[in-house]
Amino acid sequence: MFDLETIKFAFTNLKRQRLRSYLTLLGMVIGIAAIVALLTMSNGLSIAIEEMFEGLGLDTITVQPGQQMGLSQAVSKSIEDEDIDIISNIVGVEAVAGFYEGAAIAKYRDRELSAFLIGYDPAQTEFIQQMGYLSLGSGRMLESSDLYSILISENFAKTALENKELTLKQKIEINGMNFRIVGLLEDSDMASGFGIINMVWITKNAAQTLFDIDEPVELMVKVTDESLAEPVAEEIEERLERAHGEKDVMVMTTGSLLESFNSVLGIMQAVLIMIAFISVIVGAIGIMNTMLMAVLDRTREIGAMKAIGATNSTILSIFVTEAALLGLAGGTAGVILGYIVALGISAVAGSFNFNLPIVPDPFVILFGILLSVIVGILSGIFPARRAALMDPVEALRCE
Repeated sequence: MFDLETIKFAFTNLKRQRLRSYLTLLGMVIGIAAIVALLTMSNGLSIAIEEMFEGLGLDTITVQPGQQMGLSQAVSKSIEDEDIDIISNIVGVEAVAGFYEGAAIAKYRDRELSAFLIGYDPAQTEFIQQMGYLSLGSGRMLESSDLYSILISENFAKTALENKELTLKQKIEINGMNFRIVGLLEDSDMASGFGIINMVWITKNAAQTLFDIDEPVELMVKVTDESLAEPVAEEIEERLERAHGEKDVMVMTTGSLLESFNSVLGIMQAVLIMIAFISVIVGAIGIMNTMLMAVLDRTREIGAMKAIGATNSTILSIFVTEAALLGLAGGTAGVILGYIVALGISAVAGSFNFNLPIVPDPFVILFGILLSVIVGILSGIFPARRAALMDPVEALRCE
């Protein structure tokens, strides 16, 4: 059907109606661009999430209060210091670190800053560094003797005060207590990766004093080998349930967290692509409408071609080829536009300190172009069939 002579003839016909062809392409271009941009950004987000979890380590387990389907009805026994001892005695556990967390308003001179505070035992610094949470840029790490010392991210130091940068040895007031900045963390740490920019690290004792809490909010557990993560997580869940008398904690491995993120991402991707397909349908209707108009405008031409020997299949192939070329042009332009949009969004995300890699995917490119060509062909079949079934005598008489 799509021989070289037919393609040349169809291309010439489209050039004759250049403005109509360009307008027809818009719907297809927008639809394909939306699909390509969404697929590309979804792939980039998946890569970014995997990199963050790889930094956390597949040998890490998180223990938090509550249950999988919401908070427990009785969480008074959620996480206790004794739980650290229980978990530490499980075979395969290398280290356990407790996080003491809370939100607070930090003050610097006449400015108030929102901050998320995490307290930890400085003796666990090496373990927390291995997970990718702490990566020192300048200054020093917290020590066990520190009570009024803090660590902040370099990005927080640069952006918190807009025109003035926070530096080492400066003091910030938090809940009436003055803390001195002793270290600046690199922005590539896990906290920045998850978009928590205003994160402040303090010692366990300082957090317990600030928030009037004795027990950790969550635990991070490191196992001796990645293959032990799942069985150790099950053992932790069973032992804590026996100790608490109920199932009031949620135990998650890094692998299970990654699977959950990917599942949610997959659902969001499917929904967004379905919405984007509406634009493709609009583009298909536009191609069909254009081809119907072309058939009406060229009725006498169709009659003349039939009169000199053109068969129904020849007429059919000409109009289907024109529709396919419209789809091909729209798909190619849509793929290019889609990647431009994805790169723009990636640049915006980068300005907010979130890495969203955009990697050209041959499958996405091929899918976008093939989809547009197939939609074009399907949209052109009905008008082409009408043209092919015209009576040549009646067509020649058409005014």
